[in-house]
Amino acid sequence: MRFPSTLQGPRPRGAGGTYALLVLLYLASAASGARAGVPRVRVGQGAYDTAPRRGLFHREDVPPAPIYRSGPAARRAAPTNQWYSSVMFTAKPYPIYAQPMAYRATAQGLELALPTGRADSPDGLIHEVRYPFVPAVVVTPVAIHAKAARLNDFSDWLAQFAWRGAGGETFTATVLHGSPFSYFRCSHGAVRFALAGRPVMLADPHAAGADPRVLAFAVGGHAYAIFAPVGAHWQWRSASIVDLRLPPRRRYFSVAGLPADASPTTIRAFTRVAYAFPTDTRARFHYDESTSTVTTTFRVRTVALQGHDRTTFMGLYPHQWDSLTSKPKVLFQYDSVRGPIRVIAGNEFSTRLTYHGFVPYWPRLQQAADRHAVDRLLGGDWARSRNFYEQYGFGIYWVGKGLGAATQLMDVAAAEGRVGLQRRLLKQIERRLQSWFDDRHATHFRYDDGLGTMVGLPAEFGSLSQMNDHHFDYGYWITAAANVALRDPAWAQRSRWGGMVDRLVSDIAYDHRGSAAFPYLRNFDVYAGHSWASGTQELEDGNNQESSSEAVNAWAGLILWGEATGNTRLRDLGISLYTNEIHAIDTYWFDVHHGAFDPNYGAPYASRVFGGKYDDSTWWTEEPRQRLGINALPLTPASTYLGRDPRYVGALFAQLPAAQTTYAAHGGYVHVTRKIWNDVLAEFLALADPQAGMQFWRPGAPVEAGETRSHTQFWLRSLREMGRPDFSVTANTPLYAVFRQRDGRRTYLAYDAGSKPIEAKFSDGEVLQVAPGMLARAERAP
Repeated sequence: MRFPSTLQGPRPRGAGGTYALLVLLYLASAASGARAGVPRVRVGQGAYDTAPRRGLFHREDVPPAPIYRSGPAARRAAPTNQWYSSVMFTAKPYPIYAQPMAYRATAQGLELALPTGRADSPDGLIHEVRYPFVPAVVVTPVAIHAKAARLNDFSDWLAQFAWRGAGGETFTATVLHGSPFSYFRCSHGAVRFALAGRPVMLADPHAAGADPRVLAFAVGGHAYAIFAPVGAHWQWRSASIVDLRLPPRRRYFSVAGLPADASPTTIRAFTRVAYAFPTDTRARFHYDESTSTVTTTFRVRTVALQGHDRTTFMGLYPHQWDSLTSKPKVLFQYDSVRGPIRVIAGNEFSTRLTYHGFVPYWPRLQQAADRHAVDRLLGGDWARSRNFYEQYGFGIYWVGKGLGAATQLMDVAAAEGRVGLQRRLLKQIERRLQSWFDDRHATHFRYDDGLGTMVGLPAEFGSLSQMNDHHFDYGYWITAAANVALRDPAWAQRSRWGGMVDRLVSDIAYDHRGSAAFPYLRNFDVYAGHSWASGTQELEDGNNQESSSEAVNAWAGLILWGEATGNTRLRDLGISLYTNEIHAIDTYWFDVHHGAFDPNYGAPYASRVFGGKYDDSTWWTEEPRQRLGINALPLTPASTYLGRDPRYVGALFAQLPAAQTTYAAHGGYVHVTRKIWNDVLAEFLALADPQAGMQFWRPGAPVEAGETRSHTQFWLRSLREMGRPDFSVTANTPLYAVFRQRDGRRTYLAYDAGSKPIEAKFSDGEVLQVAPGMLARAERAP
């Protein structure tokens, strides 16, 4: 989640001296704090603080306090960056988008609705589709007066909120991704339902022959039903307010948003599952190396509060439906901001996706002219490399971008046989990492046990104050450390610097549930299939993620770090997150399957995806090249997925001139931005059409902060030699890639990060013998 201002813009002219002075004052003050007895924890040769530093001109901030927690949630690390996280941080309610339902947990109770979408482009420049939250029903415990709702419990895609009275009375509401139901328990008193208008009755519990447990109605353009236990009583207080009086031993009920066909048959089907209350949700990942597939099994555990049937309804998102291992019967369907939600009866389903692999770096260029073109740029980029790290800031994100640029430059130097340069870059990267890991400088890490998080300081873009973007930020650091580990394994030992890298991994991808140290998969939403960037989720449109490609970079970093350090469990987790995130990007950012975007959206991609909307804008600019490129950078060997649909990529670039014309018509400075991010976009286009990418690049254009001219030349010329990525062939090893020229000639790559030789078997019969620590290459004619 990048806020407007300085993402890629240079500092104002004439501000250099003032900026430098402020930087020096900050660093001196923060460094003095490092000598002021701040408690710290040693990790190998590294260390991190456990309390804020205080200096002469500076006192470090602390992350937001998750004060609105209770029950089991209060004993575990706070689940920031989730679709419901705002409940923990503020008494001011924000909408919670569960799909197809949306909620708001206020001090009075739970508001709920089935949102209605609308496409809008008032100025013709920015397009959006929003499903705004407008409460249709407000559920209030009459006898329980709480100051705020609290997060009481949670699991993989379930959240439970609690309201507590002064005398210990409790009211809880449980909501889930994909479920049309919300589930309630109330310890004392009646429950009041305030409707958004005079309802149209669909099932009246007082009618002759009706089920006395069920009240169903239509209001605000959608239908809803309340399912009470046996022995409950209904009392209308007005035309739009009804009270439910629960029997002493059956203090529960559920509420559902009904599909468009809210017929008596539909209501009876909902009644049959309305009393199977969910108690736990869990997604289990499994990477099969032999078939290069990732299977994800989603399971809901329920308890039957009335009768014996524990079956529930599960609503499948489009990305799940597209990848099911078997197609169940669809009972109902809902419209949502993510596209159609298909509802099935059951407590479990599985998806299966192909992991298409990548290698840490690409091999040496084959053509002498190509090698010469890259070689003549390497010296200049090396001379500029010390300036990579603070181009637009000196905090956790911009230094990470610099690490990314240096890492890619090191890989190019290694591929081209510039051994001395590669070693110098390796040592430079190691020193930069160590300057943050050793806890002796102003640049350092701090662990906060109130949230269960590692924060890099100086923070940027709300990474501390709002817990934003940790996967974006740390993805660069972990990937850089992994590339170091592949070349200097001793550096990565836990007794040296590997333990600090492991702490960053734990912050964004801790794989243990229920811990107080870190939350399980902080940024990744297992049911939505992708990550969220906002830590506190204090946004009217729900949580959001802009740079989906930086999320992919993080999970690629896990794969490489796991391979480099022999941590198969982490590697497999990284492969699962990487594969699922890419599938969600194809579905919700690019809509390559044409099943998610509203037909009236008017844009070919989404730059930002929110819980309740998507648009083609960014947090800092409406300039078209950056709106497109933010979901491509950083371009690394793990970015080959961007070329999966060449026709789609071609269409994206075909619309750029018209988009820039529209931008200029709205006052945009096209003459300033016409070459911005030229390197990023050229590399993106080259994945679909290597020759077009080469032609798109302008050597004199500004260099994006995570790029170098050497890397761009190497990338474009490599793809021109090897062809675009070939996704029809897989291999039985995690680090592999296949490319194909127009004439059918294939290039096979495989890397061995272990200590023993491996045999990489490709699905088309090709076999590569790979030596430890080496990249193997083979070319085959069709």
